[in-house]
Amino acid sequence: MLSTLGIVIFAIVGAIALYFFAMGALELFTKVTLGQSTSRNDRLDKRLWGTITHAVGQPKILRQAEGGVMHFLHFWGIAIFALAIVHLMCERLFGAVLFRSPVWYLIADIVGLFALVGIIYSGFRRYVQKVPRLDTGGWKEERLIVLLISMITFMVVFYFLSYGCKIVATASIPGEPERYTLAFISSWVAGWFAGLNPVSARFWEFAFWWIQMIFAFGLLVSFRYSPVIHPAIAPLNIFMRHLGPKGANIESINFEDEERETFGVNKIADFTWKDLMDSYACAECGRCQDNCPAYLTEKPLSPKKILAEIKEQIEETVAPKVAVSTAGGHISFAVTKKAEAAEGEGSEEEEVKKLVGERISTDEIWACTTCRACQEECPVFNEHIVKVVGLRRALVLDESDFPGEAQLAFTNMERNSNPWGIGWQTRGDWAAGLGVKELSEDSNVEYLYYVGCAGSFDERIKKVSISLVKILRAAGISFGILGAEEKCCGDSARRLGNEYLFQSLVQENIDNMKNYGVKKIITACPHCFNTLKNEYPQFGGNFEVIHHTQLIIRLIKEGKVKIGSGEESLKITYHDSCYLGRYNDEYTAPRQILRAIPGLQIIEMKRNLNKSFCCGAGGGRMWLEEHGKRINTARTEQALAVNPQAIAVNCPFCLTMFEDGLKDKEVSETIKTYDVAELLARTI
Repeated sequence: MLSTLGIVIFAIVGAIALYFFAMGALELFTKVTLGQSTSRNDRLDKRLWGTITHAVGQPKILRQAEGGVMHFLHFWGIAIFALAIVHLMCERLFGAVLFRSPVWYLIADIVGLFALVGIIYSGFRRYVQKVPRLDTGGWKEERLIVLLISMITFMVVFYFLSYGCKIVATASIPGEPERYTLAFISSWVAGWFAGLNPVSARFWEFAFWWIQMIFAFGLLVSFRYSPVIHPAIAPLNIFMRHLGPKGANIESINFEDEERETFGVNKIADFTWKDLMDSYACAECGRCQDNCPAYLTEKPLSPKKILAEIKEQIEETVAPKVAVSTAGGHISFAVTKKAEAAEGEGSEEEEVKKLVGERISTDEIWACTTCRACQEECPVFNEHIVKVVGLRRALVLDESDFPGEAQLAFTNMERNSNPWGIGWQTRGDWAAGLGVKELSEDSNVEYLYYVGCAGSFDERIKKVSISLVKILRAAGISFGILGAEEKCCGDSARRLGNEYLFQSLVQENIDNMKNYGVKKIITACPHCFNTLKNEYPQFGGNFEVIHHTQLIIRLIKEGKVKIGSGEESLKITYHDSCYLGRYNDEYTAPRQILRAIPGLQIIEMKRNLNKSFCCGAGGGRMWLEEHGKRINTARTEQALAVNPQAIAVNCPFCLTMFEDGLKDKEVSETIKTYDVAELLARTI
């Protein structure tokens, strides 16, 4: 047990460490709460269970065996090892031995070993193996990471040194040696000091313990500055994750709010507090980056870098100095001059990077396909896409700074309700001669077939529309179309940042659908599917929406679709589209349809299911020029790697991108791309 002087010194040092920790926590809270309000306090039971599952079990982290196991070891090693430190601290301060069982000391040694191996191996991967995704690229000072690794390493090492000396010092005390019979590491370390007498051993026991506690207190002090902030805030970030449909994470804008000055994210205060929390929860592990199609085809975008730049913007422009007021114990906050300058209130001499265009380049902002691969992989549930859309809104709605191709798409949607700019009055011409009802003639149908722009205007995709009509007819399904009254669903407009145009299209569609009493909707486009199902309810459009593959497999199981002889033999690979797969978790229905077709042999690509690689057309990228290696070419190469005779898709954009990719690879004459509905329609 410590002397009275030792206890006083410990209390002073501990109080100082806790003070700096508290100030760091208060400063972090202040920064995060600068963001706009957003509600994340619903379904507390689900939030709590999800936090336990993902913070404790870490399933997303363990998807990557090597790095995942390393993280799991050092996370849990350090977490449980903290109890061993508290246990030893209580013994030093109060003479209280909380646990005397040898099993406890065995556990303490094991978790200490896990912590030590895990943290050293993490340093090895970062600085010796130099795993690319761990490179911070200057976005975070590497010396802070080195400092964190060093402090944890030395804290564990000096714990073992202290216990080794303790075993030697207490060897002659009855009952003491039995406590450490299972502590294999501490006992091994004790052998290093076997030549010391009890007095010397006791001296070094306390010396090593003090050094260990200095490193422990150092971790508290460094909370504000080091990566230790990540494990502290990550569980809270998981708790505050988005619980609604994955495809309904973009908040709408109230354009009737006369007090609103901007519509996009122009500065830090325009983000929500959850957006700002994301930037601090991010460990820059690079899992998002490793799965980003834009990054992997050498575009300037890195999802990791977006969050890092937001954090840097906070630090440079709004980093508040937190102080406890002497008046009534209230906490007061002083904002730096840079923050005032960023808000347009401070000295013009202060140079502050502009968030949009300088801190985060426009090339980065426009490179995103909104494929959601980043969010699928993020262990702490960071939400990258809403930030990109917010930045695009700033460029489009506030600054009118966007690519010329986007302007053409906007104009076409405004004038003709489709990005191609083809006359709106011809929208239903594809169905001429097929006897398809239009709701204006007869609205007494079970389903509205929402064809979408591609299915109505693109010559290749019209064949998919016709195939679906054939299947629905064969199954006896009652359906109709809106024809010329159908408008673009607005997916591309919203994701390109033109929320005003999106809402205009949405309102027209909802009014038309409600006018005809529409309750159920079929669509063959995952983008339309996601928008109608998950985003239209924001504006009162509550319909039962089903993707054509989901309806088709149901009809097959019910025996309403009779499958005849299929292909003699066709080796096919199936591509999971982002908006049906990652956004709506539908991976089964299309595969079940393909397996039901005689003669088809399905060969999976390496990147499939929730790790599928984007075709490159999402997020409005269908209408923009692409620089560098084309994403659809990269995906086509992945498909060709399994030597298919054909490629099956569930999305008109994917079909178009694959056909272009096959042309680029000069194999379009021998390998074809089909929608799942086309393959089935052949057998009917």
